[in-house]
Amino acid sequence: MSSGAWNDILMILTGQITHSVQSSTDINSNNEDQTSKSDKLKKRSQVKQKIKEDLYEVDMQQEVIGKTIPPGPQRIRGIAGSGKTVLLAQKAAHMHLKHPDWKIALVFFTRSLYDSIIVEVNKWLKRFSNGKVEYDPDNNENLQVLHAWGAKDQPGFYRELCNIHDKKPLHAGRKKLVDGDPNEKLVHACKYFLEEVDKIKEVYDAVLIDEAQDLVVDNEEIKYEDKQPFYWLAYQSLKTIDEDKDKRLIWAYDEAQSLNSLNIPTAPQLFGDEPHFKRLVSGFHPGGIRKSEIMNKCYRTPGPILTAAHAVGMGLLREDGMLRGYTTQEDWENIGYEVKEGSFNPVGQKVVLHRPEEMTPNRVPELWPEDIIKFNSYNTRKEELNNLVEKIKYNIEVDGLSPSRDILVIALGNNQEAFKLKVEAARKLREERIDIFIPKALKNNILYPKYPNVDPNKFWNEGVVTFTTTYRAKGNEAYMVYVIGLDKVAEDESNFALRNQLFVALSRTKGWLEVSGIGSFPMYDEFRKVIESGNTFEFTFQRPLLEKEEKKNKQKKEDKDIKTNDVVELKSGQRAKVINRSRDTAIVKISDDETKVVKVKDCKFIRAGKKVY
Repeated sequence: MSSGAWNDILMILTGQITHSVQSSTDINSNNEDQTSKSDKLKKRSQVKQKIKEDLYEVDMQQEVIGKTIPPGPQRIRGIAGSGKTVLLAQKAAHMHLKHPDWKIALVFFTRSLYDSIIVEVNKWLKRFSNGKVEYDPDNNENLQVLHAWGAKDQPGFYRELCNIHDKKPLHAGRKKLVDGDPNEKLVHACKYFLEEVDKIKEVYDAVLIDEAQDLVVDNEEIKYEDKQPFYWLAYQSLKTIDEDKDKRLIWAYDEAQSLNSLNIPTAPQLFGDEPHFKRLVSGFHPGGIRKSEIMNKCYRTPGPILTAAHAVGMGLLREDGMLRGYTTQEDWENIGYEVKEGSFNPVGQKVVLHRPEEMTPNRVPELWPEDIIKFNSYNTRKEELNNLVEKIKYNIEVDGLSPSRDILVIALGNNQEAFKLKVEAARKLREERIDIFIPKALKNNILYPKYPNVDPNKFWNEGVVTFTTTYRAKGNEAYMVYVIGLDKVAEDESNFALRNQLFVALSRTKGWLEVSGIGSFPMYDEFRKVIESGNTFEFTFQRPLLEKEEKKNKQKKEDKDIKTNDVVELKSGQRAKVINRSRDTAIVKISDDETKVVKVKDCKFIRAGKKVY
């Protein structure tokens, strides 16, 4: 049966349009045909309407995954814009309709996504039930859309479990919690819960976690017995399905979008190193259901912008070599790229990466006569913001874009810098008598929303332009995105977290992207090269700087942990036993006849205190 015929059958069975992939030949010929036309769309509002009609939200892979109920855990890895949230909403709706007696939680981290996730779940409930069932948390507690933490006025996964176990939930302002970002504070609160509750009640039949990368922490001090506390709490709260002790925990993530942790751990790192967890998400469940799914096609972000976001986020074209990223052909293929030339082993080889157009079917590049991604540098912040104001006015008055949900301004930098820049830019637009909105505010034109006059779930307000930081922007999207303050990243261009923040900001767009900054930095030249490279990147591969730093940090940790009686490996390759150590040096016994003084940094930890001779 042809893919077209199968696609038609799916449309008849599900009552919805699915997207089938054209062959690359068809796509190329279509693009050439479009390019030759002189009547390309002239207004952004026309392009917006055209791509809305294309209905790219669901493809056949999503259709299958969304309607599959695994008899155990499942990991879904998807790149930005691949439809992970849509898929989890489908899955939750399908589970609820098929098993209305199950208690199901769909959990997410970014509070500003609350309303949009509820809308998505409600859409699929109505569609799958022919309009008979809607999302109604007041009258049906079996399907819950929950923020990971929650608040006094709003249920949350952590707070719900605290209430069930008669524990007072901790809030972000508690001094006993780690001094870090909100996700780290939540994870720390989960650690306290796990330490204080002897036996966690099995409450849920299924827990689905969106934005799962933000609930992973690198900070060893807030982990629970070498496990990730939020994941372990979610796992423990689930009912056991069968004699294999399987539980239905489903999590979706994109490691490139993590704002804090730069690693996505294996199942044993999430849940512990018991044998049961070693192959928790490897292979298949009974019935051929995959334990891990990969979604490598991006429907939201146009191809040239997605590839630029990946390249600059990882530092692929940096003069000093890549900062972080994938180091095998398989990993690149898993996110939709082809390795056209070269290899990652050994280092020093030229590598050519290419992203085929069919892996990013957004049609804006085909329909729009100009570049869809632009970068401008200015001498002063005033000049940068004046240009921003003029462009937004043009978008509204000439392009016909709506200020709300069509246009989004994202300020870069660390928390304090980004906050200040966001307010400065919003004030500039307000001076031109264009209304602005700062997320959390209860009404327009409030530059500093303050408790109690706030709504943490509110990201958009009708008829006005939203100004935000990357942390708030996560999960949201707009057709025209302005990313301002690139200098805040360029000043510290090897900072992994800032690069990651930049990737998240760039990938918020469904149509066009304009990036700006002030001054002159080497990173600006790198970014220009990235834009010019389109969907093909050529670079000399070296081990990522992040990998080298992690190795160095691991060694430092091992140095710190080396104790008397430990077995270590010396620079010479010999093994020895530590018989005494100071801060920087150790006396080691190599054999019954030989001891020597060595630097601790030259010792590699092997194991705790067994004889080796």
